[in-house]
Formats: sequence, structure tokens, C-alpha cells
Amino acid sequence: MIEGITVGFIFSLTLFPGTVWLVKVGVHGTRRQVFMVGLAFWLSNLVWLIVAVPGLMMMYRHLSVIRFGMHIFASFVLIYMAFAFFRGKRVDRINDAADLPTTGVLFSSSLKRSLAMPMRLPAAMAILLATGAYINHPPEWQSIPMIFAGVLLGVTWWWGQFGFLSAFFAKRVPEPITIRSLNKIRPLLSVLCLCLAGMVLFLGL
Repeated sequence: MIEGITVGFIFSLTLFPGTVWLVKVGVHGTRRQVFMVGLAFWLSNLVWLIVAVPGLMMMYRHLSVIRFGMHIFASFVLIYMAFAFFRGKRVDRINDAADLPTTGVLFSSSLKRSLAMPMRLPAAMAILLATGAYINHPPEWQSIPMIFAGVLLGVTWWWGQFGFLSAFFAKRVPEPITIRSLNKIRPLLSVLCLCLAGMVLFLGL
């Protein structure tokens, strides 16, 4: 379960644009809008992980001959993500979402955009490999429920806490402090992805 919690939390953390958008909705929107956007991102993360957890298990179990290649590819994905976060734009404003659509439109558009990101599935599988989910546990169907339980806790932990903070504190905290806090996440993600890339290579040896 520990690996699942770690995967769910880190995978949610890598949806950095979603975190920024959630804060912007918190600044200009209602609490209901904030929670619906958070729910959309929570659901999209779970969808990708529901695909990635059994998918990687099947690959690890039946394609053992290319396991090292899987670790090499996962390392490449994580290095690419680290580079993308490093090159990403700083957050300069959080008060530029004044004209928000209805709650339903916010939910559907946030869900669609987060599901449409092409790197989400490779990222989910790479993080699963880096945390050793199928090294500490056998790649069997019996391992899936505990990993899923951990994933659910990890994803809920991130989006629950950020939804709460955005709903109740985004309007109260001075804008420069919020922007500074958000801009600390991006370099942290770069370092974290590089560390995970090293871990996944080490576990593949």
C-alpha cells in the first residue's frame, strides 16, 4: 500500500498546471467550483492509474524479457518530465481567471483537458516502476487491490488538501506569497523526477 500512496501522491503532484488552475479558481470562484475542479483532476488521475496499475503488472509478468528496456524507457520519460518542468513557465499571475464558466462546464473542461494530456499514462507507469511496486510485491492480481487502495489514498491526499486550501485560503493569502509557493513546486518536480529516473534505472539492474 505504501508504494500505491507514493505513486498516487507523486502522480497528482506532476499535474502542476492543474494545481495552478485550482488556485486560480479559488481566487475568483466559489467553493463549489473549486471542489468540482479538484474532483475532475482527482478523477482523471484515478482513471490513468486504474489503467496503469494492471497494465504494468501484465507487462512485468508476461514481458519479463524486456524488463530492463521498460526501466530504460521509464527513466527516459522521467528525465523528459524533469526537463519539461525545468523549462516550464513561472507562475506570474493567479488573478487572471475572472470570467469563469458554470460549475458543470468547469468540471467537464478540467476533466477533458487532464485526460487528454498524452504523457499521463507513460508517467504513471514510470512512477510505478520507480517506486518498486512490482519489486516489493509479486506481479500478480492479488497485489492489485492493495496498490489500488494506496493509489486512492495518495490521489485523495493531494487533491483533497489542495482543494481545501484553494477553497478556504486562496482569497485570504496575499497573491505574492501564493505565487512564490506555487513556483517552488516546479523545481521540486524537476529534482524529484530526476531522482525517480535514477531509482528506476537502479531497480532495473
